[in-house]
Amino acid sequence: MITVSVPGKVHLMGEHAVVYGKPAFLAAVNLRMRVTVVEGTGKIISSEPIDHARYAVTFLLNQLKIAKPKKTNVTIDSDIPAGFHLGSSAAVAVGITGAMMYFHKKIWNPIRINELAYEIEKKQHGAPSGGDNTIVTMGGFIWYRKELEFLKSIWQLPFKTKLHHFFLIDTGKPRETTGEMVAFVAKQPNVQKFCVENEIQTKRIAVALKENDEQVFIDAMRKGERSLEEIGVVSKKAIEQIRSIEKSGGAAKILGGGGKKDGVGYLLCYAHNLPAAGIPITLGEEGIRLEKKS
Repeated sequence: MITVSVPGKVHLMGEHAVVYGKPAFLAAVNLRMRVTVVEGTGKIISSEPIDHARYAVTFLLNQLKIAKPKKTNVTIDSDIPAGFHLGSSAAVAVGITGAMMYFHKKIWNPIRINELAYEIEKKQHGAPSGGDNTIVTMGGFIWYRKELEFLKSIWQLPFKTKLHHFFLIDTGKPRETTGEMVAFVAKQPNVQKFCVENEIQTKRIAVALKENDEQVFIDAMRKGERSLEEIGVVSKKAIEQIRSIEKSGGAAKILGGGGKKDGVGYLLCYAHNLPAAGIPITLGEEGIRLEKKS
Protein backbone atom coordinates (compact mmCIF):
# COMPACT_ATOMS: atom_id res chain seq x y z
CA MET A 1 0.00 0.00 0.00
CA ILE A 2 1.20 3.47 -0.91
CA THR A 3 -0.33 6.73 0.34
CA VAL A 4 0.77 10.18 -0.81
CA SER A 5 -0.69 13.58 0.06
CA VAL A 6 -0.79 16.73 -2.04
CA PRO A 7 -1.71 20.30 -1.02
CA GLY A 8 -4.23 22.59 -2.61
CA LYS A 9 -3.15 25.90 -4.10
CA VAL A 10 -4.11 29.52 -4.56
CA HIS A 11 -3.01 32.16 -7.01
CA LEU A 12 -1.84 35.21 -5.12
CA MET A 13 -1.99 36.80 -8.55
CA GLY A 14 -1.52 35.95 -12.21
CA GLU A 15 -4.46 33.73 -13.16
CA HIS A 16 -5.52 34.15 -16.80
CA ALA A 17 -2.48 36.34 -17.52
CA VAL A 18 -0.24 33.29 -17.09
CA VAL A 19 -1.82 31.75 -20.20
CA TYR A 20 -0.31 34.64 -22.21
CA GLY A 21 3.26 34.28 -20.96
CA LYS A 22 2.93 36.56 -17.95
CA PRO A 23 4.06 35.51 -14.46
CA ALA A 24 1.87 33.80 -11.91
CA PHE A 25 2.56 33.82 -8.19
CA LEU A 26 1.16 30.70 -6.56
CA ALA A 27 1.16 29.32 -3.03
CA ALA A 28 0.44 25.86 -1.67
CA VAL A 29 -2.18 25.84 1.11
CA ASN A 30 -2.90 23.64 4.11
CA LEU A 31 -5.80 21.75 2.51
CA ARG A 32 -4.60 18.32 1.40
CA MET A 33 -5.67 15.42 -0.79
CA ARG A 34 -4.60 11.86 0.04
CA VAL A 35 -4.23 9.20 -2.65
CA THR A 36 -3.84 5.54 -1.66
CA VAL A 37 -2.94 2.73 -4.08
CA VAL A 38 -3.26 -0.92 -3.07
CA GLU A 39 -3.48 -4.22 -4.93
CA GLY A 40 -7.10 -4.80 -5.89
CA THR A 41 -9.59 -5.15 -8.71
CA GLY A 42 -9.20 -1.86 -10.59
CA LYS A 43 -11.69 0.11 -8.50
CA ILE A 44 -11.44 3.88 -8.04
CA ILE A 45 -13.10 5.36 -4.95
CA SER A 46 -13.27 9.14 -5.00
CA SER A 47 -15.43 12.18 -4.39
CA GLU A 48 -13.53 13.77 -7.28
CA PRO A 49 -14.58 13.29 -10.94
CA ILE A 50 -13.94 9.61 -11.66
CA ASP A 51 -13.19 10.14 -15.36
CA HIS A 52 -10.19 12.34 -14.56
CA ALA A 53 -8.80 9.81 -12.08
CA ARG A 54 -9.45 6.88 -14.42
CA TYR A 55 -7.66 8.64 -17.29
CA ALA A 56 -4.71 9.40 -15.00
CA VAL A 57 -4.35 5.72 -14.03
CA THR A 58 -4.56 4.52 -17.65
CA PHE A 59 -2.15 7.18 -18.87
CA LEU A 60 0.41 6.33 -16.21
CA LEU A 61 0.32 2.61 -16.85
CA ASN A 62 1.14 3.36 -20.49
CA GLN A 63 3.89 5.84 -19.59
CA LEU A 64 5.50 3.57 -17.01
CA LYS A 65 5.68 0.79 -19.62
CA ILE A 66 4.76 -2.02 -17.26
CA ALA A 67 4.35 -5.26 -19.21
CA LYS A 68 2.02 -6.92 -16.70
CA PRO A 69 0.90 -4.29 -14.18
CA LYS A 70 -0.71 -5.40 -10.94
CA LYS A 71 -4.37 -4.49 -10.67
CA THR A 72 -4.89 -1.77 -8.12
CA ASN A 73 -7.58 0.03 -6.18
CA VAL A 74 -7.16 3.80 -5.93
CA THR A 75 -8.80 5.76 -3.12
CA ILE A 76 -8.88 9.55 -3.12
CA ASP A 77 -9.73 11.36 0.12
CA SER A 78 -9.67 15.14 -0.15
CA ASP A 79 -10.04 18.32 1.89
CA ILE A 80 -9.84 20.34 -1.37
CA PRO A 81 -13.29 21.11 -2.78
CA ALA A 82 -13.58 20.26 -6.48
CA GLY A 83 -14.59 23.05 -8.85
CA PHE A 84 -13.54 25.95 -6.62
CA HIS A 85 -10.16 26.79 -8.23
CA LEU A 86 -8.15 25.39 -5.32
CA GLY A 87 -6.21 22.91 -7.41
CA SER A 88 -8.24 19.74 -6.88
CA SER A 89 -7.78 18.62 -10.50
CA ALA A 90 -4.02 19.17 -10.32
CA ALA A 91 -3.88 17.41 -6.95
CA VAL A 92 -5.60 14.35 -8.47
CA ALA A 93 -3.10 14.27 -11.34
CA VAL A 94 -0.07 14.77 -9.10
CA GLY A 95 -1.28 12.48 -6.32
CA ILE A 96 -2.13 9.57 -8.60
CA THR A 97 1.13 10.02 -10.50
CA GLY A 98 3.23 9.98 -7.34
CA ALA A 99 1.38 7.01 -5.83
CA MET A 100 1.37 4.94 -9.04
CA MET A 101 5.05 5.60 -9.77
CA TYR A 102 6.07 4.51 -6.30
CA PHE A 103 3.72 1.53 -6.19
CA HIS A 104 4.84 0.09 -9.53
CA LYS A 105 8.44 1.34 -9.85
CA LYS A 106 9.55 2.41 -6.34
CA ILE A 107 10.51 5.76 -7.88
CA TRP A 108 10.08 9.04 -6.00
CA ASN A 109 11.00 11.90 -8.33
CA PRO A 110 8.92 15.09 -7.92
CA ILE A 111 10.27 16.60 -11.15
CA ARG A 112 9.12 13.60 -13.18
CA ILE A 113 5.85 13.46 -11.22
CA ASN A 114 5.20 17.06 -12.22
CA GLU A 115 5.99 16.42 -15.90
CA LEU A 116 3.59 13.49 -16.13
CA ALA A 117 0.88 15.25 -14.14
CA TYR A 118 1.04 18.17 -16.59
CA GLU A 119 0.29 15.79 -19.46
CA ILE A 120 -2.71 14.44 -17.53
CA GLU A 121 -3.95 17.98 -16.88
CA LYS A 122 -3.93 18.68 -20.63
CA LYS A 123 -6.64 16.06 -21.04
CA GLN A 124 -8.74 17.78 -18.36
CA HIS A 125 -8.24 21.44 -19.31
CA GLY A 126 -7.05 21.50 -22.93
CA ALA A 127 -4.24 24.07 -22.64
CA PRO A 128 -3.36 24.54 -18.95
CA SER A 129 -0.46 26.77 -17.98
CA GLY A 130 1.21 24.06 -15.91
CA GLY A 131 1.31 26.30 -12.86
CA ASP A 132 -1.24 24.39 -10.80
CA ASN A 133 0.45 20.99 -11.04
CA THR A 134 3.82 22.64 -10.37
CA ILE A 135 2.83 24.36 -7.13
CA VAL A 136 1.03 21.35 -5.65
CA THR A 137 4.06 19.20 -6.49
CA MET A 138 6.76 21.55 -5.23
CA GLY A 139 4.87 23.33 -2.43
CA GLY A 140 5.83 26.63 -0.83
CA PHE A 141 5.66 29.63 -3.14
CA ILE A 142 6.22 29.47 -6.89
CA TRP A 143 6.94 32.15 -9.46
CA TYR A 144 5.83 30.54 -12.69
CA ARG A 145 6.07 31.72 -16.28
CA LYS A 146 5.44 29.88 -19.54
CA GLU A 147 7.04 31.62 -22.51
CA LEU A 148 6.42 28.74 -24.92
CA GLU A 149 5.17 25.20 -24.59
CA PHE A 150 8.79 24.00 -24.39
CA LEU A 151 10.10 26.98 -22.42
CA LYS A 152 8.88 27.38 -18.86
CA SER A 153 10.50 29.26 -16.00
CA ILE A 154 9.85 28.08 -12.44
CA TRP A 155 11.37 29.59 -9.32
CA GLN A 156 10.63 28.41 -5.82
CA LEU A 157 10.64 31.68 -3.90
CA PRO A 158 12.82 31.89 -0.77
CA PHE A 159 10.10 32.66 1.78
CA LYS A 160 11.10 30.67 4.85
CA THR A 161 7.94 31.15 6.90
CA LYS A 162 4.33 30.34 6.21
CA LEU A 163 1.91 33.23 5.74
CA HIS A 164 -1.14 33.82 7.91
CA HIS A 165 -4.14 36.20 8.02
CA PHE A 166 -5.50 34.65 4.82
CA PHE A 167 -8.91 33.06 4.54
CA LEU A 168 -11.40 31.80 1.97
CA ILE A 169 -14.98 32.93 1.45
CA ASP A 170 -17.31 30.68 -0.53
CA THR A 171 -19.30 32.57 -3.18
CA GLY A 172 -20.78 29.38 -4.66
CA LYS A 173 -19.55 27.05 -7.36
CA PRO A 174 -19.10 28.77 -10.75
CA ARG A 175 -21.50 27.85 -13.50
CA GLU A 176 -18.64 28.05 -15.98
CA THR A 177 -15.65 25.72 -16.19
CA THR A 178 -12.07 26.98 -16.13
CA GLY A 179 -11.76 26.06 -19.82
CA GLU A 180 -14.82 28.14 -20.68
CA MET A 181 -13.46 31.14 -18.79
CA VAL A 182 -10.05 30.87 -20.50
CA ALA A 183 -11.81 30.79 -23.89
CA PHE A 184 -13.92 33.82 -22.89
CA VAL A 185 -10.85 35.90 -21.96
CA ALA A 186 -9.16 35.02 -25.28
CA LYS A 187 -11.98 36.81 -27.13
CA GLN A 188 -11.75 40.07 -25.15
CA PRO A 189 -10.32 43.09 -27.03
CA ASN A 190 -8.51 44.42 -23.94
CA VAL A 191 -6.66 41.21 -23.10
CA GLN A 192 -3.19 42.68 -23.73
CA LYS A 193 -3.88 45.70 -21.51
CA PHE A 194 -5.11 43.32 -18.82
CA CYS A 195 -1.93 41.23 -19.05
CA VAL A 196 0.35 44.25 -18.64
CA GLU A 197 -1.51 45.55 -15.56
CA ASN A 198 -1.82 42.12 -13.99
CA GLU A 199 1.93 41.51 -14.36
CA ILE A 200 2.71 44.81 -12.63
CA GLN A 201 0.60 43.88 -9.62
CA THR A 202 1.94 40.32 -9.50
CA LYS A 203 5.47 41.69 -9.20
CA ARG A 204 4.40 44.23 -6.56
CA ILE A 205 2.87 41.45 -4.45
CA ALA A 206 6.09 39.41 -4.58
CA VAL A 207 8.21 42.40 -3.54
CA ALA A 208 5.77 43.40 -0.80
CA LEU A 209 5.88 39.92 0.75
CA LYS A 210 9.68 39.82 0.56
CA GLU A 211 9.94 43.22 2.24
CA ASN A 212 7.05 42.58 4.64
CA ASP A 213 5.21 45.68 3.40
CA GLU A 214 1.56 45.07 4.23
CA GLN A 215 0.18 48.27 2.73
CA VAL A 216 1.81 47.71 -0.66
CA PHE A 217 0.62 44.10 -0.59
CA ILE A 218 -3.00 45.14 0.06
CA ASP A 219 -2.86 47.84 -2.63
CA ALA A 220 -1.37 45.44 -5.20
CA MET A 221 -3.92 42.74 -4.40
CA ARG A 222 -6.77 45.22 -4.83
CA LYS A 223 -5.43 46.56 -8.14
CA GLY A 224 -4.76 43.07 -9.46
CA GLU A 225 -8.36 42.16 -8.65
CA ARG A 226 -9.57 45.25 -10.54
CA SER A 227 -7.72 44.04 -13.64
CA LEU A 228 -9.59 40.74 -13.40
CA GLU A 229 -12.90 42.58 -13.05
CA GLU A 230 -12.15 44.66 -16.14
CA ILE A 231 -11.53 41.54 -18.23
CA GLY A 232 -14.98 40.28 -17.22
CA VAL A 233 -14.23 37.20 -15.11
CA VAL A 234 -15.69 38.45 -11.81
CA SER A 235 -19.45 38.26 -11.26
CA LYS A 236 -21.44 41.09 -9.66
CA LYS A 237 -22.16 38.85 -6.68
CA ALA A 238 -18.44 38.36 -6.05
CA ILE A 239 -17.61 42.05 -6.54
CA GLU A 240 -20.04 43.02 -3.79
CA GLN A 241 -18.33 40.62 -1.35
CA ILE A 242 -14.88 41.85 -2.38
CA ARG A 243 -15.83 45.48 -1.75
CA SER A 244 -17.11 44.55 1.69
CA ILE A 245 -13.70 43.06 2.60
CA GLU A 246 -11.96 46.16 1.25
CA LYS A 247 -14.12 48.48 3.34
CA SER A 248 -12.99 46.62 6.44
CA GLY A 249 -9.34 47.37 5.54
CA GLY A 250 -8.44 44.10 3.83
CA ALA A 251 -8.20 42.85 0.28
CA ALA A 252 -9.83 40.04 -1.67
CA LYS A 253 -9.64 38.51 -5.13
CA ILE A 254 -11.00 35.65 -7.17
CA LEU A 255 -9.12 32.40 -7.56
CA GLY A 256 -8.57 30.56 -10.82
CA GLY A 257 -10.89 31.10 -13.75
CA GLY A 258 -13.55 33.10 -11.94
CA GLY A 259 -17.15 33.23 -13.12
CA LYS A 260 -19.52 35.58 -14.93
CA LYS A 261 -23.06 34.60 -13.94
CA ASP A 262 -23.10 33.68 -10.28
CA GLY A 263 -20.44 32.33 -7.94
CA VAL A 264 -16.70 32.37 -8.59
CA GLY A 265 -15.78 29.64 -6.14
CA TYR A 266 -13.71 30.83 -3.22
CA LEU A 267 -12.39 34.33 -2.78
CA LEU A 268 -8.87 34.63 -1.40
CA CYS A 269 -8.99 37.27 1.32
CA TYR A 270 -6.39 38.97 3.46
CA ALA A 271 -7.45 40.67 6.69
CA HIS A 272 -6.60 40.67 10.39
CA ASN A 273 -10.23 40.21 11.42
CA LEU A 274 -11.67 36.87 10.34
CA PRO A 275 -15.33 37.22 9.23
CA ALA A 276 -17.91 34.68 10.37
CA ALA A 277 -18.02 33.02 6.94
CA GLY A 278 -14.26 32.90 6.50
CA ILE A 279 -12.21 29.70 6.40
CA PRO A 280 -8.68 30.39 7.69
CA ILE A 281 -5.83 29.00 5.60
CA THR A 282 -2.06 29.07 5.76
CA LEU A 283 0.09 29.74 2.68
CA GLY A 284 3.41 28.02 2.03
CA GLU A 285 2.41 24.39 2.68
CA GLU A 286 4.74 21.48 1.87
CA GLY A 287 4.27 19.92 -1.58
CA ILE A 288 3.65 16.28 -2.48
CA ARG A 289 4.57 13.99 0.39
CA LEU A 290 4.99 10.22 0.71
CA GLU A 291 2.89 9.42 3.76
CA LYS A 292 2.89 5.64 3.96
CA LYS A 293 4.48 2.70 2.18
CA SER A 294 4.15 -1.00 2.96
